[in-house]
Amino acid sequence: MTDLTTDSRPVHPDELAVVELLRVLPEPALDALAARARTRRYAPGELVFAEGDPGTELHVVRSGLLHVMRSSQPEMVLQTLEPGDAFGELAVLNDARRLASVIALRDSETVHIAKDDLDAVLEAHPDAVRRMLGEVARSLTLAKEDLARHNRELEQRVRERTEELRQTHLEVIRRLAQAAEWRDDHTGLHITRMSRLVYRLARRAGLDDDTSEMLMHAATMHDIGKIGIPDRILLKAGPLEPAEWEQMKTHTMIGAQLLAGSRSPTIQLAELVARTHHERWDGGGYPAGLAGEEIPLPARIVSICDVFDALVSERPYKSPWPIAKALDEIRSLSGHAFDPRLVELFVQDFSGA
Repeated sequence: MTDLTTDSRPVHPDELAVVELLRVLPEPALDALAARARTRRYAPGELVFAEGDPGTELHVVRSGLLHVMRSSQPEMVLQTLEPGDAFGELAVLNDARRLASVIALRDSETVHIAKDDLDAVLEAHPDAVRRMLGEVARSLTLAKEDLARHNRELEQRVRERTEELRQTHLEVIRRLAQAAEWRDDHTGLHITRMSRLVYRLARRAGLDDDTSEMLMHAATMHDIGKIGIPDRILLKAGPLEPAEWEQMKTHTMIGAQLLAGSRSPTIQLAELVARTHHERWDGGGYPAGLAGEEIPLPARIVSICDVFDALVSERPYKSPWPIAKALDEIRSLSGHAFDPRLVELFVQDFSGA
């Protein structure tokens, strides 16, 4: 401790009563403590005590401003002490060493009570010990309740922030998907309708709700690779030439490359779908010529929904098909382009079965 100035001015019991631990003491005990208390003044920058010092006294701030700090982290202020605040109670009670340092920020004065004086008063007033123990127990209970409430509030804020980030993430996905679709579908309705169909078919196929919802969002990016296809091919009104068709097929790998490397499970699923949604059940698809259950289930689901909605949608090169005709087309491709079991489930969904 540095050059402390001790003052013998009297201390009123009310100054000690601001300390919760002392407030419960019977009046004679509080008066006795006040009679033993002393005051000290500190200049700016002076150390009241250092982290690791023995707990020999507790303090009540009478004036000024002090900081509670870790000596190992001098820039970290744990608490700012103002008039009426107390510090050092626990160290005095349990003979522990100081857990932090206290430094005067400006001219300050404290009322301090030595551990020996506190012990003497408690010995002379046995009832004071019982009351003080009761206050410690009450404070611990309140602290536990405050901590539990704080944790609940923190958990709620984390949930809210996580949901906010999730919605932002999904919004970015939707906007990217719409950017890819915008060139040949200015309404953006295809990806909206198709993704809803994907969710329904995924649930019918036995996927749980969370996985089905993730696939619904991932499916919106199935054609993201069309960003890399020239308009003269993508928007061509007539049949594509063989070379043009080969270039069109590259949108699957372009999309997969655009989505590769993400830590997001949704984007990882979108990468899988982008790469494999044009594979065929009979092995005649692209880009890898996968067949049957070699084709990932998410891609098999998306391919049916994608083709169906494309059939019932207007395009620069075609008019929309009636739903019944589109369903007949899906049935005709069962076992060829599409998984027969999924075709059956898809058609049943439209029939209400």
